[in-house]
Amino acid sequence: MIIYYVPCPDQKSAENIACTLLTEKLIACANIIPGMTSMYWWDGKIETASEYILILKTLESSDAGKNLESRVKELHPYEVPCLMALPVASINDSFKNWLEQSLK
Repeated sequence: MIIYYVPCPDQKSAENIACTLLTEKLIACANIIPGMTSMYWWDGKIETASEYILILKTLESSDAGKNLESRVKELHPYEVPCLMALPVASINDSFKNWLEQSLK
């Protein structure tokens, strides 16, 4: 299993990305967490923005995982979206089985 961390500008874009990826079976699950404050450099100055955290769950070895990055880039409204892959050290068997079945 691998988890992707993807900040989004609003609930609507996070839901759109999640729904599309679920429909295309590129992910088995998505979580959307509102209320994150981000601070970052953009065009030579420090910016602050309210964002939504989109957490995507898939299998690293699947075709889904391989196609996920390019699909998120197509769907995301940011010029430079963050798509950070976080490997999972351990996962319970029942959840792993559910993930595998969901991506078929």
